[in-house]
Amino acid sequence: MKVDSNLLEVLERMESRLDRIEDKVDSIKAGHRKSLEWIGTLSEHIRSLDEFREEVRASFEPLCGKLDHIDEVVRILRHATVDISRRVEAVEGPEGPPKDGELRARAL
Repeated sequence: MKVDSNLLEVLERMESRLDRIEDKVDSIKAGHRKSLEWIGTLSEHIRSLDEFREEVRASFEPLCGKLDHIDEVVRILRHATVDISRRVEAVEGPEGPPKDGELRARAL
């Protein structure tokens, strides 16, 4: 009978260890499931951010084109300003701009 009781004790210990192992495996499975859920949620969020990025890019492309045109306009205005400045200097001559009295005399 002693052998039977020792055998029963060993079997009970093995069974309790197997139960603990099973609990740990279930815990690991639950953790993996939760991790997969988080990965799915993050994946959806990343897709949503990608869509938003594409929308923003589409809305900013025309603006960038307009800014390029503005740069061209500013460049043209700069050249025009320099040209007008040269012409004014040529008209005024080396004496500089006319005085107020000279302007009134010319107007009369």
